[in-house]
Amino acid sequence: MEIQRIQTYLAEHNLDGWLLADFHGRNTIAMELLELNGLITRRSFYFIPATGEPVAIVHAIEQDKFASVPGIIKTYSSYIVLEQELQTLLQHVSTLAMEYSPRGRLPYIGLVDAGTIELVKSFGIEIVSSADIVAFFQACLTVEQIATHRLAARNLIEIKDNTFDFIRSQVEHNTPVTEFDVVQFVLKQFDEYDMTTTYPPLCAVNANAGNPHYEPQQEASAVIQRGNLVLLDLWAKLKQPQAVYGDITWMCFTGTREELPEKYQTLFTILVKARDAAISFIRTNIEKQPVYGAQVDDVCRKVIADAGYGQYFTHRTGHSITTSEHGPGPNIDNLETEDNRKLRKGHLFSIEPGIYMDDCGFRTEINMLISHNGAEVTTLPLQNEITTLFL
Repeated sequence: MEIQRIQTYLAEHNLDGWLLADFHGRNTIAMELLELNGLITRRSFYFIPATGEPVAIVHAIEQDKFASVPGIIKTYSSYIVLEQELQTLLQHVSTLAMEYSPRGRLPYIGLVDAGTIELVKSFGIEIVSSADIVAFFQACLTVEQIATHRLAARNLIEIKDNTFDFIRSQVEHNTPVTEFDVVQFVLKQFDEYDMTTTYPPLCAVNANAGNPHYEPQQEASAVIQRGNLVLLDLWAKLKQPQAVYGDITWMCFTGTREELPEKYQTLFTILVKARDAAISFIRTNIEKQPVYGAQVDDVCRKVIADAGYGQYFTHRTGHSITTSEHGPGPNIDNLETEDNRKLRKGHLFSIEPGIYMDDCGFRTEINMLISHNGAEVTTLPLQNEITTLFL
């Protein structure tokens, strides 16, 4: 843990400290930052002051769990002593960062319960959200991590191509193939490319593509036939420590270009314009002024709304990507949550606008990295039209 860098950040942002409060491992930000493992079932506080030595207040029976955490360790058994120790520790503090989200608008950060927030506020302390601190210290990728992402992104594009070839071959030879079969093919590809994923990929046909989180089941999975629309969403990372995910969505049509319904390409073209508007906005502004996740969502969403399909774009534009497929950094979101965190160098995220209807659904998904050379798309090539599998 980079205590000195954190303290420098706190001083530069006029914060007296960062208080990590946890109970039962619920504050995943604290657990990851402090590298805590095993069963932790009691309340704990870890205070990083802007200057001075960090202090942890932990239950007496769990102090061994915090043995490797830097700083002073204080123990308690009763809640009375816990509150007294905490008040004494914070007696000279005016402004403090915690995992708190004003009005609950960024629940990824709002991991500390309201009662604990009330307790700390009762000491006369102003609490601000740690959202930007978390984004800076837990979501900015290292050079080594970026390298793992680039390889994952390249592999996913190849696996996508292999999967489209698999679908084409099965349909061409009239061999029954279901969405579930495609998922199993992709998982096998992941193994062959020495990659792993937390959850299976997504393959959705026709109306099923209208459900953004559709999960094909073996017992109830659509058969892919000639003339079908297919959405393929793949996310995976290398099988190595601290590897970073890639995450892409491509679409194909099991027919010829002439057979592709005009409606399909019209709606997909709207998504391409929305995606590219978001890319352009980031590239144009990232070196000139702060760019926030919510702003990018607004830019992307406006294109779809102006085309008359705003009501069919029912999820955020994108999400943070780290060693988890959904990381703790800024999301591209001003719909589900209000994410006003600044996009910084080292942040990786998806741009994935979608249009979802009863009879069909469409999505294009790419990954973007804020690097020292500006903003770049790491999952090239871009898909600009629905891939037709037959000539």
